[in-house]
Amino acid sequence: MKVKRQKHVRKVLTFYKTNYGYHPPYNVLVDGTFCKAALKFQINISEQLPKYLDAEIKLITTKCVMAECEALGSLLYGPLKILRQYCCLSCGHDPVFPAGVCVKRQARKKRNKYLIATQDPQLSDKIRKLTGVPLLYISHNAINIEKPSDASRHKSEEALQDKLLASKSEQDKIKALKVKVLGQTEPKNKRKRKGHKEPNPLSCKKKKKTSDDRSSQQEVKRKRKRYRKRSLPKDISDVVI
Repeated sequence: MKVKRQKHVRKVLTFYKTNYGYHPPYNVLVDGTFCKAALKFQINISEQLPKYLDAEIKLITTKCVMAECEALGSLLYGPLKILRQYCCLSCGHDPVFPAGVCVKRQARKKRNKYLIATQDPQLSDKIRKLTGVPLLYISHNAINIEKPSDASRHKSEEALQDKLLASKSEQDKIKALKVKVLGQTEPKNKRKRKGHKEPNPLSCKKKKKTSDDRSSQQEVKRKRKRYRKRSLPKDISDVVI
């Protein structure tokens, strides 16, 4: 088996083990369409499936699946022969249901934790809408496991968020207990007092003189009076001297 396929199957099985409690030996619920594809590609399910999953398995079918194969006669004679080798689950449907309906009802029973092996596209779509149900199919002459559906991933994410919220509430309870028993309170963050700040150097610049101020100064200069020094007459100046 290629390394890429090995990594994929391990990743998928780890997801279902962690989030939905799947563990070996895996219960694999098989229908007639899966057995028909196995015959077409010459796949021995009981030999190759344990190797692919790298774990022990238990192959199971239902009375409704067997009854549908018997009703179709020679068309599904080969798959019927294979299914008779597996453990037949008493589904309790009387009269029998269509195989797809019966398999879906069994998949919804979470306590059984089935891996569903089918080639029926309609049944596969219904299984994908359920949470926590692995889906097996045959493609390119090999058994494959489908990656977790959107419904399964969303459900696991919600469960993880619930766990985180629960831990938060537990922390709040511990804090409340500390206050009650020890009288401890959480220290309040002191407000940092603002210190003296240096003035903004830009605000300290001298105000630039505008053109109006300059013109007014020029007018004042123009209006300044000058006193002329009068010269005395010659005869008076002589007397003074």
